[in-house]
Amino acid sequence: MAEPLAAFPDVEGEDDRALVARHQQVVRDLEGVGVDGLVYEYRTQFHRDPLVTQTGTAYFLAVRGHVWDEFGERMGLDDGELARLKELHAEQFAASVGESPGQGEALILTKE
Repeated sequence: MAEPLAAFPDVEGEDDRALVARHQQVVRDLEGVGVDGLVYEYRTQFHRDPLVTQTGTAYFLAVRGHVWDEFGERMGLDDGELARLKELHAEQFAASVGESPGQGEALILTKE
């Protein structure tokens, strides 16, 4: 199992690393779903397949804003924290994939 921060080598600040790790743990803790199941749900339920690419350790997705809103609510994030989390994902997405997520917002999910 990959460490929750395995897909985020460029995230350095302690607060930022804790925020990203907390988000990854929330995904892993989704009852009866997990990371692979969530990606499968997104790929089959969304009008457009959000998977941009994947590596051995992570899925790189381009999702609609409501996905982030749901994570923000689930995690109890304020607007600033949610904006920072989204920014960290976007920066790491660009660094890892070499492009922007196109039509959507960057979401990286570390594989279990």
